[in-house]
Amino acid sequence: MEKTDEPRPLKKERDERKILLKMLEALLVDVQNLQHKGAGYFSPSPFVQRYDKLLEKAKIIFPKGSPLLDTFTPVEDTAAREPEEKMKIIQKVVIEAGQLIAYIKAVLEE
Repeated sequence: MEKTDEPRPLKKERDERKILLKMLEALLVDVQNLQHKGAGYFSPSPFVQRYDKLLEKAKIIFPKGSPLLDTFTPVEDTAAREPEEKMKIIQKVVIEAGQLIAYIKAVLEE
């Protein structure tokens, strides 16, 4: 059998949902680690951008018109300069990511 460089096709829906869940869990760990180091001294932008991208993918992968999924909105990435503003943004990412993880786990259990 000859080896090719072509990627194997994924089982799209099932794999994508589980992969998204793992990525959100990893993001949550990263953000919580940042909180412990002092979130006010770091830019929240990379975490906000990542969360927003994962939320966008969740809205594509999961059923359209889900009343609960529709409650999630992108986190507004402001150009926060003050440590307390940065900490508030990071806290919002923690809450939103945690809730999205709970949503995905519940859907996967169905």
